Amino acid sequence: MRKIILLITLSLFLTPAATAATGKLPHATAPGDTLRHFLLPEVRVVGKIRGKRYYERLREREARARRDVKKAYPYAKEAARRIEQIEKQLTNATSEKERKEIIKTEYRLLMKTFKEPLTKLTITQGKILVRLVYRETSRSSFQHIREYRGSVNAYFWQSLALLFGNNLKAEYDPDGTDSEIEQIVQEIERGLL
Repeated sequence: MRKIILLITLSLFLTPAATAATGKLPHATAPGDTLRHFLLPEVRVVGKIRGKRYYERLREREARARRDVKKAYPYAKEAARRIEQIEKQLTNATSEKERKEIIKTEYRLLMKTFKEPLTKLTITQGKILVRLVYRETSRSSFQHIREYRGSVNAYFWQSLALLFGNNLKAEYDPDGTDSEIEQIVQEIERGLL
């Protein structure tokens, strides 16, 4: 396509120069026709051929996606379970002081249990984890942090996540951008992975 556009553009600029040099127009006109007709060389269009290396890279990418989802999915399930447990405890809380104490205790326990394994996740696995937490709880990680730790904490962690190319406000779209993740999760749930 670029070649055709280039040829048309060049022919438009070269036509006056050719006319001035030879005195003849390098185009054909029909009698009574005011438009110029140019004879262009035939162009052959061939589709991109995908070789063996393309399919190898595709399989490698799929294998990495499976590995990353397999690593992040148990953490998302555990997060959903813990959030449900915290919600039950908070519904039984009678005062704001008791509520804050429950959140503080759970936060310490979560940090003690999951800080080290979660820091070992790759950036891609972290992105997948954020999306899977949304899948399991129907709320974003940002919303959970804002509810339990406050807005300042939530915006701090969101800005830190954005520095690393992640977004705690990311939603889960199983029919769109996250369809590959959804397929892998369903395979895990069926016991195929």
